[in-house]
Amino acid sequence: MHSSIAVLSKKAIDAALKANWAEAIDINTLILEKNPLNIDAKIRLGRAFIQTRKFDKAKKIFRDVLKTDPINPVALKNLELAKKCKAETKGQVQIDTKSLLKEPGTTSEAYFDISAKGITSKDFISGEGLSLKIKKRSIEVFKIKDCKKTYIGEIQDPIIVQKMNIAQEREARIHAGFLKGSDKHVTILIKSSIPVFKADKQDVRPYFKKGTLEEPEAEQEEEITE
Repeated sequence: MHSSIAVLSKKAIDAALKANWAEAIDINTLILEKNPLNIDAKIRLGRAFIQTRKFDKAKKIFRDVLKTDPINPVALKNLELAKKCKAETKGQVQIDTKSLLKEPGTTSEAYFDISAKGITSKDFISGEGLSLKIKKRSIEVFKIKDCKKTYIGEIQDPIIVQKMNIAQEREARIHAGFLKGSDKHVTILIKSSIPVFKADKQDVRPYFKKGTLEEPEAEQEEEITE
């Protein structure tokens, strides 16, 4: 276990140095599944939550650290950042470059029209993180700014809604990022930590080998109907 955690810790640090915050969240979460008392992993996870503007999650994890180590200076500093909804970046919007990477079976583009008044696609930056509220027949999309969520529109594509409900039921980690847009019409990329989308045949070759467990799982999910 110790060797495995050491390797994962190195990968988590490397992900943070490269600002791959979604990857940092995944790796540190995995470490904590192996060792729930790992304070270093908790701090790294909390910082990744701050950088992805998930301030409520960051506050919760830093408070958990302070229960064990009440004077931990890193936890105290980052808890204050989370309370003030401040990410450690010079830009106004936190960008997650990993959110733009398309991966077979776990990512899908989604399209919708912005219904919020006074907001167009020009108000977004490519890679900007978005918040999703997954419902049975639709997915509500929110823009995040200064700890506040602003409703901007709704995805009604039945296939994407179905797949996201499957991912949510299986407790997958779900991320969404702005890709591109024109006036009120926007395209976003949705990512799931487990394969729920049908992989494009041209994209499958670099990632999957025929006969692996991942490919049948992705194809099997396509047959599920409401």
